[in-house]
Amino acid sequence: MKTKILLPFLALLSSQAFSAEKLKEISQHGITWTFDQPVSAGQFVNGDHWVVGPVTITAINPPSITEEGRTLNGSMINPEIGEMQGYDSSRFGPAAYDPKYEDALNVAANIASGTPLLVPPGSSLISTISHPEAGKRPQVSGAAILTVLEAPAPEGSFRPPQTGSDKSLRWNISQIDWSKLKSLPAPAETPDLEKVASRLERPWIVQNPNWTGGFIHPDGNQPPYGRDISMALSDALLMANLDFPKAEKQDLVIRLVQYGIDVYGAARDGAIWVGYGGHNQGRKMPLIFAGVLLGDKDILAYADGNAHFIFQEDQQTWIIEKDDVGRTLHTKDNRKRDLYVAEDVGVAEWGEQHSRQPQRDGRNWDAPYRRNVGSSTIGHALTARLMDAEDLWNWKPFFAYIDRYWEIEKDVTSGTDSIRPFHRAMLTEFGTAPAKP
Repeated sequence: MKTKILLPFLALLSSQAFSAEKLKEISQHGITWTFDQPVSAGQFVNGDHWVVGPVTITAINPPSITEEGRTLNGSMINPEIGEMQGYDSSRFGPAAYDPKYEDALNVAANIASGTPLLVPPGSSLISTISHPEAGKRPQVSGAAILTVLEAPAPEGSFRPPQTGSDKSLRWNISQIDWSKLKSLPAPAETPDLEKVASRLERPWIVQNPNWTGGFIHPDGNQPPYGRDISMALSDALLMANLDFPKAEKQDLVIRLVQYGIDVYGAARDGAIWVGYGGHNQGRKMPLIFAGVLLGDKDILAYADGNAHFIFQEDQQTWIIEKDDVGRTLHTKDNRKRDLYVAEDVGVAEWGEQHSRQPQRDGRNWDAPYRRNVGSSTIGHALTARLMDAEDLWNWKPFFAYIDRYWEIEKDVTSGTDSIRPFHRAMLTEFGTAPAKP
Protein backbone atom coordinates (compact mmCIF):
# COMPACT_ATOMS: atom_id res chain seq x y z
CA MET A 1 0.00 0.00 0.00
CA LYS A 2 1.41 3.37 -0.95
CA THR A 3 0.95 5.96 1.77
CA LYS A 4 -0.13 9.34 0.46
CA ILE A 5 1.74 12.16 2.19
CA LEU A 6 -0.31 15.24 2.99
CA LEU A 7 2.05 18.16 3.34
CA PRO A 8 0.39 21.57 3.08
CA PHE A 9 1.82 24.46 5.06
CA LEU A 10 1.77 24.12 8.83
CA ALA A 11 -1.02 26.67 9.17
CA LEU A 12 -3.17 24.52 6.91
CA LEU A 13 -2.20 21.11 8.30
CA SER A 14 -5.17 18.79 8.43
CA SER A 15 -6.21 18.02 11.96
CA GLN A 16 -6.50 14.37 10.88
CA ALA A 17 -3.23 13.96 8.94
CA PHE A 18 -1.01 13.28 11.94
CA SER A 19 -3.46 12.58 14.78
CA ALA A 20 -3.19 9.24 16.60
CA GLU A 21 -5.56 6.42 15.70
CA LYS A 22 -5.88 2.79 16.82
CA LEU A 23 -4.57 0.34 14.22
CA LYS A 24 -4.11 -3.43 14.24
CA GLU A 25 -1.77 -3.30 11.25
CA ILE A 26 0.21 -0.72 9.26
CA SER A 27 1.29 -1.03 5.64
CA GLN A 28 3.80 1.10 3.79
CA HIS A 29 6.07 0.69 0.77
CA GLY A 30 5.05 -2.97 0.34
CA ILE A 31 5.68 -3.94 3.97
CA THR A 32 2.97 -4.72 6.55
CA TRP A 33 3.43 -4.87 10.33
CA THR A 34 0.68 -6.66 12.28
CA PHE A 35 0.22 -6.17 16.05
CA ASP A 36 -1.31 -8.41 18.69
CA GLN A 37 -3.82 -5.66 19.49
CA PRO A 38 -4.68 -2.19 18.15
CA VAL A 39 -1.97 0.38 18.89
CA SER A 40 -1.92 4.18 18.89
CA ALA A 41 -0.40 5.21 15.58
CA GLY A 42 0.26 8.21 13.36
CA GLN A 43 2.63 9.59 10.74
CA PHE A 44 5.62 11.89 10.79
CA VAL A 45 5.66 14.88 8.47
CA ASN A 46 7.57 12.89 5.84
CA GLY A 47 4.94 10.13 5.87
CA ASP A 48 6.79 7.43 7.83
CA HIS A 49 4.75 5.78 10.57
CA TRP A 50 5.05 5.86 14.36
CA VAL A 51 3.32 3.85 17.07
CA VAL A 52 3.19 4.25 20.84
CA GLY A 53 4.95 1.35 22.52
CA PRO A 54 5.86 -1.07 23.70
CA VAL A 55 4.21 -3.02 20.89
CA THR A 56 4.08 -6.73 20.09
CA ILE A 57 4.40 -7.56 16.40
CA THR A 58 2.91 -10.90 15.38
CA ALA A 59 3.70 -10.70 11.68
CA ILE A 60 5.86 -8.80 9.22
CA ASN A 61 5.02 -9.29 5.56
CA PRO A 62 6.75 -10.25 3.45
CA PRO A 63 8.05 -12.63 6.15
CA SER A 64 11.70 -13.28 6.84
CA ILE A 65 12.37 -16.77 5.51
CA THR A 66 15.32 -18.97 4.66
CA GLU A 67 15.40 -20.62 1.24
CA GLU A 68 18.28 -22.77 -0.03
CA GLY A 69 20.51 -21.39 2.68
CA ARG A 70 19.68 -17.75 1.98
CA THR A 71 17.82 -15.55 4.49
CA LEU A 72 15.51 -12.94 2.94
CA ASN A 73 13.33 -10.00 4.07
CA GLY A 74 15.13 -9.27 7.34
CA SER A 75 14.47 -6.49 9.85
CA MET A 76 16.73 -4.58 12.24
CA ILE A 77 16.11 -2.40 15.28
CA ASN A 78 18.27 0.71 15.82
CA PRO A 79 21.09 -0.53 13.58
CA GLU A 80 24.61 0.38 14.61
CA ILE A 81 26.96 2.05 12.17
CA GLY A 82 29.02 -0.48 10.25
CA GLU A 83 28.92 -3.26 7.70
CA MET A 84 27.09 -5.89 9.75
CA GLN A 85 23.43 -6.26 8.77
CA GLY A 86 20.41 -8.47 9.35
CA TYR A 87 18.51 -7.98 6.10
CA ASP A 88 19.74 -10.52 3.56
CA SER A 89 22.46 -13.18 3.45
CA SER A 90 22.80 -13.43 -0.34
CA ARG A 91 26.27 -13.48 -1.83
CA PHE A 92 27.01 -11.43 -4.92
CA GLY A 93 28.96 -12.35 -8.01
CA PRO A 94 31.84 -14.69 -8.73
CA ALA A 95 33.93 -13.11 -5.95
CA ALA A 96 31.35 -14.43 -3.41
CA TYR A 97 31.08 -11.04 -1.71
CA ASP A 98 30.71 -11.48 2.04
CA PRO A 99 27.27 -10.01 2.82
CA LYS A 100 28.24 -9.32 6.46
CA TYR A 101 24.93 -10.89 7.43
CA GLU A 102 24.37 -11.89 11.06
CA ASP A 103 21.34 -13.91 12.18
CA ALA A 104 21.24 -12.24 15.59
CA LEU A 105 20.65 -8.84 13.96
CA ASN A 106 17.55 -10.02 12.08
CA VAL A 107 14.76 -9.42 14.59
CA ALA A 108 12.16 -10.77 12.17
CA ALA A 109 13.73 -14.23 11.96
CA ASN A 110 11.53 -15.89 14.59
CA ILE A 111 8.20 -14.22 13.87
CA ALA A 112 7.27 -16.53 11.01
CA SER A 113 7.75 -19.52 13.31
CA GLY A 114 5.27 -18.10 15.81
CA THR A 115 7.42 -16.09 18.22
CA PRO A 116 6.09 -12.49 18.44
CA LEU A 117 8.51 -9.57 18.46
CA LEU A 118 8.30 -7.15 21.41
CA VAL A 119 9.53 -3.70 20.36
CA PRO A 120 10.14 -1.17 23.15
CA PRO A 121 9.80 2.62 22.92
CA GLY A 122 12.89 4.29 21.53
CA SER A 123 13.12 1.95 18.55
CA SER A 124 13.39 2.31 14.80
CA LEU A 125 12.33 -0.95 13.17
CA ILE A 126 13.68 -1.16 9.61
CA SER A 127 12.05 -3.92 7.58
CA THR A 128 13.15 -4.89 4.10
CA ILE A 129 12.05 -6.72 0.96
CA SER A 130 14.73 -8.88 -0.65
CA HIS A 131 15.21 -9.34 -4.36
CA PRO A 132 13.79 -12.80 -5.10
CA GLU A 133 16.81 -13.60 -7.24
CA ALA A 134 19.95 -14.44 -5.27
CA GLY A 135 23.16 -12.62 -6.14
CA LYS A 136 21.54 -9.30 -6.99
CA ARG A 137 23.35 -6.07 -6.23
CA PRO A 138 21.81 -4.62 -4.12
CA GLN A 139 20.40 -7.55 -2.18
CA VAL A 140 17.21 -5.70 -1.21
CA SER A 141 14.56 -3.92 -3.26
CA GLY A 142 12.55 -2.13 -0.57
CA ALA A 143 12.55 -0.88 3.01
CA ALA A 144 10.22 0.90 5.41
CA ILE A 145 10.74 2.30 8.90
CA LEU A 146 8.38 1.99 11.86
CA THR A 147 9.31 4.13 14.88
CA VAL A 148 8.14 3.13 18.34
CA LEU A 149 7.71 6.10 20.70
CA GLU A 150 6.79 6.59 24.34
CA ALA A 151 4.00 9.04 23.47
CA PRO A 152 2.26 10.34 20.35
CA ALA A 153 4.36 12.57 18.12
CA PRO A 154 3.29 16.23 17.89
CA GLU A 155 1.83 17.20 14.54
CA GLY A 156 4.48 18.13 12.02
CA SER A 157 7.28 16.16 13.69
CA PHE A 158 10.15 14.82 11.64
CA ARG A 159 11.10 11.20 12.15
CA PRO A 160 14.11 10.79 14.45
CA PRO A 161 17.26 9.28 12.89
CA GLN A 162 16.97 5.66 11.80
CA THR A 163 20.22 4.60 13.49
CA GLY A 164 21.08 4.58 17.18
CA SER A 165 18.79 4.61 20.22
CA ASP A 166 18.04 8.34 20.56
CA LYS A 167 14.48 8.77 19.29
CA SER A 168 13.78 12.16 20.83
CA LEU A 169 11.54 14.35 18.67
CA ARG A 170 13.74 17.40 18.21
CA TRP A 171 12.56 18.71 14.85
CA ASN A 172 9.27 19.97 13.47
CA ILE A 173 8.10 21.49 10.21
CA SER A 174 7.38 24.68 12.14
CA GLN A 175 11.15 25.17 12.58
CA ILE A 176 11.91 25.37 8.86
CA ASP A 177 13.24 28.79 7.90
CA TRP A 178 12.16 29.14 4.29
CA SER A 179 14.12 32.38 3.92
CA LYS A 180 17.32 30.29 3.84
CA LEU A 181 16.36 29.03 0.39
CA LYS A 182 16.88 31.01 -2.79
CA SER A 183 14.04 31.49 -5.27
CA LEU A 184 15.94 31.50 -8.56
CA PRO A 185 14.26 31.31 -11.98
CA ALA A 186 14.17 27.70 -13.17
CA PRO A 187 16.31 27.00 -16.28
CA ALA A 188 14.71 25.26 -19.23
CA GLU A 189 16.67 22.11 -18.36
CA THR A 190 15.05 21.79 -14.92
CA PRO A 191 13.67 18.28 -14.27
CA ASP A 192 10.09 17.58 -13.24
CA LEU A 193 9.62 18.65 -9.62
CA GLU A 194 7.24 15.87 -8.65
CA LYS A 195 9.49 13.22 -10.16
CA VAL A 196 12.55 14.52 -8.32
CA ALA A 197 10.63 14.71 -5.03
CA SER A 198 9.33 11.16 -5.52
CA ARG A 199 12.89 9.82 -5.47
CA LEU A 200 13.07 10.77 -1.80
CA GLU A 201 9.63 9.55 -0.74
CA ARG A 202 10.91 6.27 0.68
CA PRO A 203 13.64 6.08 3.34
CA TRP A 204 17.26 5.95 2.21
CA ILE A 205 19.31 3.56 4.34
CA VAL A 206 22.41 5.16 5.90
CA GLN A 207 23.81 2.65 8.41
CA ASN A 208 26.77 1.40 6.35
CA PRO A 209 29.05 4.27 5.25
CA ASN A 210 31.55 1.94 3.59
CA TRP A 211 31.50 0.96 -0.10
CA THR A 212 29.59 -2.19 0.89
CA GLY A 213 26.62 -0.01 1.88
CA GLY A 214 25.49 -0.23 -1.72
CA PHE A 215 24.51 -3.85 -1.19
CA ILE A 216 21.78 -2.89 1.30
CA HIS A 217 20.61 0.32 -0.39
CA PRO A 218 17.16 -0.83 -1.57
CA ASP A 219 16.90 0.05 -5.24
CA GLY A 220 13.16 0.65 -4.95
CA ASN A 221 13.96 3.41 -2.45
CA GLN A 222 17.26 4.93 -3.49
CA PRO A 223 20.14 4.63 -5.94
CA PRO A 224 22.57 1.99 -4.63
CA TYR A 225 25.79 3.67 -5.89
CA GLY A 226 27.35 6.84 -4.52
CA ARG A 227 27.62 8.65 -7.85
CA ASP A 228 23.93 8.14 -8.50
CA ILE A 229 22.97 9.06 -4.92
CA SER A 230 24.91 12.28 -5.30
CA MET A 231 23.45 13.03 -8.75
CA ALA A 232 19.87 12.58 -7.52
CA LEU A 233 20.55 14.79 -4.52
CA SER A 234 22.15 17.45 -6.74
CA ASP A 235 18.85 17.70 -8.61
CA ALA A 236 16.86 17.94 -5.38
CA LEU A 237 19.15 20.41 -3.59
CA LEU A 238 19.33 22.78 -6.54
CA MET A 239 15.59 22.59 -7.24
CA ALA A 240 14.82 23.45 -3.62
CA ASN A 241 16.46 26.81 -4.40
CA LEU A 242 14.34 27.56 -7.48
CA ASP A 243 11.25 29.76 -7.68
CA PHE A 244 8.62 27.04 -7.33
CA PRO A 245 5.83 28.09 -4.96
CA LYS A 246 6.42 26.83 -1.42
CA ALA A 247 3.32 24.67 -1.57
CA GLU A 248 4.71 22.90 -4.65
CA LYS A 249 8.23 22.25 -3.39
CA GLN A 250 7.35 21.52 0.22
CA ASP A 251 7.39 17.73 -0.26
CA LEU A 252 10.87 17.96 -1.76
CA VAL A 253 12.21 20.18 1.02
CA ILE A 254 10.74 18.04 3.80
CA ARG A 255 12.18 14.86 2.34
CA LEU A 256 15.61 16.46 1.93
CA VAL A 257 15.52 17.65 5.53
CA GLN A 258 14.54 14.15 6.67
CA TYR A 259 17.45 12.62 4.79
CA GLY A 260 19.77 15.22 6.29
CA ILE A 261 18.49 14.27 9.76
CA ASP A 262 19.29 10.62 9.01
CA VAL A 263 22.80 11.52 7.84
CA TYR A 264 23.27 13.58 11.00
CA GLY A 265 22.12 10.66 13.15
CA ALA A 266 24.63 8.38 11.46
CA ALA A 267 27.41 10.96 11.87
CA ARG A 268 26.52 11.38 15.54
CA ASP A 269 26.66 7.60 15.93
CA GLY A 270 30.17 7.42 14.47
CA ALA A 271 29.76 7.16 10.69
CA ILE A 272 32.71 8.09 8.49
CA TRP A 273 31.99 8.19 4.75
CA VAL A 274 35.46 7.14 3.69
CA GLY A 275 36.88 8.63 0.51
CA TYR A 276 36.64 5.54 -1.65
CA GLY A 277 36.31 6.06 -5.41
CA GLY A 278 32.71 6.85 -6.35
CA HIS A 279 30.91 5.22 -3.42
CA ASN A 280 30.41 7.74 -0.63
CA GLN A 281 29.93 11.22 -2.09
CA GLY A 282 26.79 13.28 -1.62
CA ARG A 283 26.03 12.93 2.09
CA LYS A 284 27.45 16.17 3.44
CA MET A 285 25.30 18.81 1.74
CA PRO A 286 21.97 17.20 2.81
CA LEU A 287 23.20 17.37 6.41
CA ILE A 288 24.02 21.06 5.95
CA PHE A 289 20.68 21.63 4.22
CA ALA A 290 18.82 20.20 7.22
CA GLY A 291 20.95 22.06 9.74
CA VAL A 292 20.53 25.42 8.00
CA LEU A 293 16.77 25.14 7.48
CA LEU A 294 16.17 23.88 11.03
CA GLY A 295 18.64 26.29 12.62
CA ASP A 296 20.28 23.38 14.44
CA LYS A 297 23.85 24.02 15.59
CA ASP A 298 24.32 20.40 16.66
CA ILE A 299 23.68 19.22 13.11
CA LEU A 300 25.87 21.92 11.59
CA ALA A 301 28.76 21.08 13.89
CA TYR A 302 29.28 17.88 11.88
CA ALA A 303 29.58 19.89 8.67
CA ASP A 304 32.84 21.49 9.80
CA GLY A 305 35.47 19.73 7.71
CA ASN A 306 38.31 20.77 9.98
CA ALA A 307 36.55 19.55 13.13
CA HIS A 308 34.82 16.48 11.65
CA PHE A 309 36.82 15.01 8.77
CA ILE A 310 34.15 12.39 8.06
CA PHE A 311 32.87 13.05 4.52
CA GLN A 312 34.28 11.77 1.24
CA GLU A 313 34.23 15.19 -0.45
CA ASP A 314 36.74 16.51 2.09
CA GLN A 315 38.85 13.36 2.33
CA GLN A 316 39.42 13.32 -1.43
CA THR A 317 40.49 16.97 -1.90
CA TRP A 318 43.66 18.84 -0.93
CA ILE A 319 46.13 21.47 -2.10
CA ILE A 320 49.24 20.01 -3.76
CA GLU A 321 52.41 20.60 -1.73
CA LYS A 322 56.13 20.19 -2.43
CA ASP A 323 56.14 16.76 -0.78
CA ASP A 324 53.65 15.55 -3.41
CA VAL A 325 56.07 16.20 -6.26
CA GLY A 326 57.47 12.93 -7.57
CA ARG A 327 56.11 10.76 -4.76
CA THR A 328 55.58 7.08 -5.56
CA LEU A 329 52.13 6.17 -6.88
CA HIS A 330 50.34 2.82 -7.13
CA THR A 331 50.44 1.22 -10.59
CA LYS A 332 50.02 -2.51 -9.93
CA ASP A 333 46.32 -2.32 -10.84
CA ASN A 334 47.34 -1.21 -14.38
CA ARG A 335 45.52 2.11 -14.00
CA LYS A 336 47.23 5.24 -15.22
CA ARG A 337 48.51 7.56 -12.47
CA ASP A 338 50.92 10.33 -13.47
CA LEU A 339 53.43 11.74 -10.98
CA TYR A 340 53.00 15.28 -9.68
CA VAL A 341 55.48 17.90 -10.90
CA ALA A 342 56.79 21.15 -9.45
CA GLU A 343 54.33 23.32 -11.37
CA ASP A 344 51.44 21.55 -9.59
CA VAL A 345 52.31 22.96 -6.17
CA GLY A 346 49.45 25.14 -4.90
CA VAL A 347 46.85 23.57 -7.22
CA ALA A 348 43.62 22.20 -5.75
CA GLU A 349 43.48 18.47 -6.41
CA TRP A 350 41.33 15.37 -5.98
CA GLY A 351 42.43 11.80 -5.22
CA GLU A 352 40.53 8.52 -5.45
CA GLN A 353 41.40 7.52 -1.86
CA HIS A 354 43.62 10.44 -0.89
CA SER A 355 43.17 10.42 2.89
CA ARG A 356 43.68 6.66 3.27
CA GLN A 357 45.81 5.62 0.29
CA PRO A 358 47.44 8.72 -1.24
CA GLN A 359 49.50 6.46 -3.50
CA ARG A 360 46.31 6.10 -5.57
CA ASP A 361 46.36 9.81 -6.47
CA GLY A 362 47.40 10.88 -9.96
CA ARG A 363 47.81 14.25 -11.68
CA ASN A 364 46.33 12.99 -14.98
CA TRP A 365 42.79 14.22 -15.58
CA ASP A 366 41.67 10.72 -16.54
CA ALA A 367 42.66 9.37 -13.12
CA PRO A 368 40.19 6.67 -11.95
CA TYR A 369 36.84 8.01 -10.70
CA ARG A 370 37.77 11.70 -11.09
CA ARG A 371 34.87 12.56 -13.39
CA ASN A 372 32.52 10.11 -11.67
CA VAL A 373 32.84 12.09 -8.44
CA GLY A 374 33.31 15.57 -9.87
CA SER A 375 30.22 15.58 -12.05
CA SER A 376 28.01 14.26 -9.25
CA THR A 377 29.18 16.66 -6.52
CA ILE A 378 29.43 19.92 -8.44
CA GLY A 379 25.75 20.64 -7.75
CA HIS A 380 26.35 20.18 -4.02
CA ALA A 381 29.09 22.80 -4.08
CA LEU A 382 26.84 25.25 -5.93
CA THR A 383 24.02 24.61 -3.43
CA ALA A 384 26.37 25.34 -0.53
CA ARG A 385 27.29 28.65 -2.12
CA LEU A 386 23.70 29.56 -2.96
CA MET A 387 22.75 28.93 0.68
CA ASP A 388 25.79 30.83 2.04
CA ALA A 389 27.03 27.60 3.61
CA GLU A 390 30.60 27.48 2.29
CA ASP A 391 31.98 28.58 5.66
CA LEU A 392 29.81 26.01 7.43
CA TRP A 393 31.26 23.34 5.14
CA ASN A 394 34.74 24.58 6.13
CA TRP A 395 36.97 22.65 3.78
CA LYS A 396 38.50 25.10 1.32
CA PRO A 397 40.26 22.57 -0.94
CA PHE A 398 36.90 21.08 -1.95
CA PHE A 399 35.53 24.35 -3.31
CA ALA A 400 38.83 25.31 -4.92
CA TYR A 401 38.93 21.96 -6.67
CA ILE A 402 35.31 22.24 -7.81
CA ASP A 403 36.17 25.61 -9.40
CA ARG A 404 39.04 23.93 -11.23
CA TYR A 405 36.81 21.03 -12.24
CA TRP A 406 34.21 23.39 -13.68
CA GLU A 407 36.74 25.27 -15.78
CA ILE A 408 38.01 22.03 -17.32
CA GLU A 409 34.71 20.18 -17.68
CA LYS A 410 32.12 22.88 -18.41
CA ASP A 411 32.19 22.37 -22.18
CA VAL A 412 32.15 18.55 -22.06
CA THR A 413 28.63 17.50 -22.96
CA SER A 414 28.88 13.78 -23.67
CA GLY A 415 29.61 10.69 -21.64
CA THR A 416 28.09 9.05 -18.54
CA ASP A 417 30.14 11.25 -16.22
CA SER A 418 29.70 14.59 -17.96
CA ILE A 419 28.01 17.39 -16.03
CA ARG A 420 24.25 17.00 -16.29
CA PRO A 421 22.47 19.62 -18.48
CA PHE A 422 20.44 20.95 -15.52
CA HIS A 423 23.50 21.27 -13.32
CA ARG A 424 25.43 22.92 -16.14
CA ALA A 425 22.61 25.39 -16.69
CA MET A 426 22.51 26.26 -12.98
CA LEU A 427 26.27 26.77 -12.88
CA THR A 428 26.24 28.81 -16.08
CA GLU A 429 23.35 31.04 -15.03
CA PHE A 430 24.09 31.42 -11.32
CA GLY A 431 27.79 30.69 -11.32
CA THR A 432 30.35 29.37 -8.89
CA ALA A 433 31.71 32.16 -6.74
CA PRO A 434 35.51 32.17 -6.48
CA ALA A 435 36.74 29.94 -3.69
CA LYS A 436 37.46 31.95 -0.56
CA PRO A 437 41.19 32.41 0.18
